[in-house]
Amino acid sequence: SQKNDENGNCSGEGIEFPTTNLYELESRVLTDHWSIPYKREESLGKCLIASTYLARLGLSDSDENCKRFMDRCMPEAFKKLLTSSAVHKWGTEIHEGIYNMLMLLVDLVAERVKQDPIPVGLLGVLTMAFNPDNEYHFKNRMKVCQRNWAEVFGEGNMHAVSPISTFQKEPHGWLVDLVNRFAELGGFSAIQSKLNSEDIELGAISALVQPFGVCAEYLNSSVVQPMLDPIIHKMIKYVQNVEEKDLKDKRLVSIPELLSGIKLLCMRFQPDLVTAVDDLRLDILLRMLKSPHFSAKMNSLKEV
Repeated sequence: SQKNDENGNCSGEGIEFPTTNLYELESRVLTDHWSIPYKREESLGKCLIASTYLARLGLSDSDENCKRFMDRCMPEAFKKLLTSSAVHKWGTEIHEGIYNMLMLLVDLVAERVKQDPIPVGLLGVLTMAFNPDNEYHFKNRMKVCQRNWAEVFGEGNMHAVSPISTFQKEPHGWLVDLVNRFAELGGFSAIQSKLNSEDIELGAISALVQPFGVCAEYLNSSVVQPMLDPIIHKMIKYVQNVEEKDLKDKRLVSIPELLSGIKLLCMRFQPDLVTAVDDLRLDILLRMLKSPHFSAKMNSLKEV
């Protein structure tokens, strides 16, 4: 099988995950004195590109090293790059490098989400990457888009847009780039078809909704709302119909998290439903508190 070339690009039918790069990355990320490489041809870039290639072939979960990278090392790397207070000390080159790593992350999630099972962990990392309130996006909030997305989707059909009034909100152009790139690669339609499948678990629905919830104020309602409205109504109805005997089900732990994601979407697309969702959140928490099941009680207290 052919290995990666020096740019980290995979070619040929077979591919070997770059384990040497993974070990180097783990030694640099999973430590107190961390330093994370941010160039495409370095360890993080190579591992992301290789994972995307394997995901395209449907092999990312069965390759032991790839799975180890996606489950442990990669989430930690992005957590540090996006949420650390050190973000404010870094220069332009590092910030642009992280932007490129985020684009590679979006490529990976867009490929992987097209397959089963739903990659709950990866969607959690994507939610972190789409969150306008993290340190990285806050620092770069005045940046404008690097690409003209109207050329990709057609005028007015972009999935994410900078707010029209600059008095109201900063442009957050880099975040808008990430969301539109995800849409360009088919990530939105993959998530939509997953949400519409019949036998989907609550935790998976919550994971699929969260990335859109956090960046809802930057989503283009004319494009995204028709896709998410049916899910919003379906989930509200589902939670309203949860019965007492269901409350002991461990999977219901995801309900409060799901409702908080739904609330963020409602604030953007269905403002008249926000109060109803809040009431529903409190109602389900109260029911969990009153439940005789210890885990339901504890999860409710944690949420409160």
